[in-house]
Amino acid sequence: MTFLGTGAGSTIGSSRFKSGILIEGKEAKIVLDFGSGVHMRLEDLNVYPDAIFITHLHVDHFSGIFDHLVRRKIDSSPVVSIYSPHGLADIINSYKRTNEIDAKVKEDKLPGASVGDLEIYSVESCHKIYAVSYVITDGNKRILYSGDTAEPCDQIMKELNGIDMIIHEASCIDDCKIWGHTSVKEAVKLFRSPVLTHIPSQIEHEIQRLSNGLIAKDGMTINV
Repeated sequence: MTFLGTGAGSTIGSSRFKSGILIEGKEAKIVLDFGSGVHMRLEDLNVYPDAIFITHLHVDHFSGIFDHLVRRKIDSSPVVSIYSPHGLADIINSYKRTNEIDAKVKEDKLPGASVGDLEIYSVESCHKIYAVSYVITDGNKRILYSGDTAEPCDQIMKELNGIDMIIHEASCIDDCKIWGHTSVKEAVKLFRSPVLTHIPSQIEHEIQRLSNGLIAKDGMTINV
């Protein structure tokens, strides 16, 4: 698992690109969320994912897709499948008309799929707009990626049994429920050894001080 972008929507500068995580199984590669800058990380790694999974339609979670689709077009890479809650297809189609890009957008209230040896399903999260969290498994290990959510969120909490790693947002220090987000204090209180992401770069040192979990950084790789 490689963190391609670990910044919150409010992050400043280029030290943390917007949200994106590459998960590699033995037979497949998928990306969870695809914020601005994620396409450049994938180009650095020379990776073309087999599928992309979007948690919700706030722009910092999908805005990097368009540059990636252009890259795939230039390189004659296979058309990629993108799984998302409803609404992304209209956005992609508006770009198709002027950029000759292509993607297979598969929308569902609870997106999920089998991609190679990876099984991916989703549960509804508790964000400002409709959003999902993803559970990914290769049959041996299980990862939960929160996306954006305010905690405690019942559907996410119900999934914790049997989870080997939780990747959770930490968008502020104290309380950002009004924006549908979880603070670092809430995340480390509710979850055992979470990997924290979706971090504003301008407060990352304070988040590091308060956290008892691992703070994700762009380019960081973890073997689960």
